[in-house]
Amino acid sequence: MHAVITIFLGIIYLYFGFYIVYFLLFSIAGHFYKVKINIPKRENSRFLVMIPAYREDEIILHTAEEALAHNFQNGVFDVVVIADKLKIETVDQLREKGAEVAEVFFERSTKTKSINKALDTIKKDYDRIVILDADNIMRKGCLDEISKYLDAGYYAVQGHRTAKNRDSSFALLDSISEEINNHVFRKGHRALGFSSALIGSGMAFKYDFFKEIMHGNEEMGGEDKEAEFRIIGRRKKIAYADEAIIYDEKVSSADVFAKQRTRWIAGQFYFFRDHFVPAFGHLLKGNIDYFEKFLQSFIPPRVILLGVLPVFALLSLFIDSPIEWYHWASLLIIFLIANMIAIPKRFYNKDFLVAAMQLPKAIYAMAVGIFGVTRAHKTNFHTPKTKKSVEKE
Repeated sequence: MHAVITIFLGIIYLYFGFYIVYFLLFSIAGHFYKVKINIPKRENSRFLVMIPAYREDEIILHTAEEALAHNFQNGVFDVVVIADKLKIETVDQLREKGAEVAEVFFERSTKTKSINKALDTIKKDYDRIVILDADNIMRKGCLDEISKYLDAGYYAVQGHRTAKNRDSSFALLDSISEEINNHVFRKGHRALGFSSALIGSGMAFKYDFFKEIMHGNEEMGGEDKEAEFRIIGRRKKIAYADEAIIYDEKVSSADVFAKQRTRWIAGQFYFFRDHFVPAFGHLLKGNIDYFEKFLQSFIPPRVILLGVLPVFALLSLFIDSPIEWYHWASLLIIFLIANMIAIPKRFYNKDFLVAAMQLPKAIYAMAVGIFGVTRAHKTNFHTPKTKKSVEKE
């Protein structure tokens, strides 16, 4: 029995250790991220701004207004709202404001179904497309910044999604988490030559290419990750447009925070299973980018690591094992350093300390949510959105 426990702890230690070093590597690399785009701007490009909206009557009108008012200097664009279970009066008001509306009807709605259905109904020709969530607001110049990368030959670009609100401790934690992801999985990856991660909104593509990779994509809560595999599988790099700012509402409660991330964890298990064999096939063919993306599908959530590493350190005091408490403590310290250097300086203030006090609550909520992880991937969990305006810094 002792040997079994030792082997189990050894596997867990190596697993956590690998991903903590992985995280530290890309966190450091993020500070060496540089943009070199010197391609002449393309004139008169035609953008489709697509906004899927599922039961978002409270906020979609304001979002559509902001999108329609966006100043795009190097082309023209249309705004199409995908109306999934919106009220009739909301649909009418959207059209009055100048937005086009693609109404969809599903017994079991998903974002992927809505996008594919809308793409089938659109008859106009476009060069490129950007996907926004129903609460997203593009900062001035966003489409022009994204266009630089598409003009440079990239087929897919992730914009810099950042917090619209930081009006609670959990919203601030969510904001910090988003910026850590931007630093590690976007800046850090691009600095080392890998593709940027997609987020699900604020992402842009060449139009025909997007239709191609979305065809047959039926993921629930993970359409962006499936798109990543399809893009990289075609040996196309995903760029990151750090100056293309898209404001996004952050969650304000532990319950929503945990449910959202539990759904993401559920998606990771499915992607690990479905892409295990293809990942090694691509590795043998020299597509390291694909294999590295596959490694991301099994990365442990940061909140879980913060919770379990101290637990293992404590347990090691009572278990006779070659892995001592200070080994686990060392992993925790390295992990904390990796996170701290990925957090933008503007977040280091008294509010940060207040938000950090909520981490135990977030860890507990995540631990409870893990028990429902197998159901989460098949559940259409809708994150409620209410914030219209962008908070001033």
